[in-house]
Amino acid sequence: MPQVSVLIAGRTYELACGEGEEARVQELAAYVDGKVNELRRQLPGTPEFKLLVFASLLLAEESREARGVAKAAETARVTATDSADTLATALEELITARVDKMSKKVSGAA
Repeated sequence: MPQVSVLIAGRTYELACGEGEEARVQELAAYVDGKVNELRRQLPGTPEFKLLVFASLLLAEESREARGVAKAAETARVTATDSADTLATALEELITARVDKMSKKVSGAA
């Protein structure tokens, strides 16, 4: 299992990760480190462990919001699909009715 070194809040951590996931783990660690550094600027003198807790809470909030957006998008997609299916059925019925009407006219004219 590959090992990757990440830097968060000025400390280096050696982590195991899946094959080929090294760059992604480093990218995520850099994102977490950025949150911690942002909090450090906003809350000078705050102990590191509290900054890490705050960063974790902010990241959890981002994750929850993203899941909410994804759920809303899925609901909108399902609604749009249902609407498209309803429209397709209505158009099919309309076309069938028109074809039947035209067939009757042609049959009656013959």
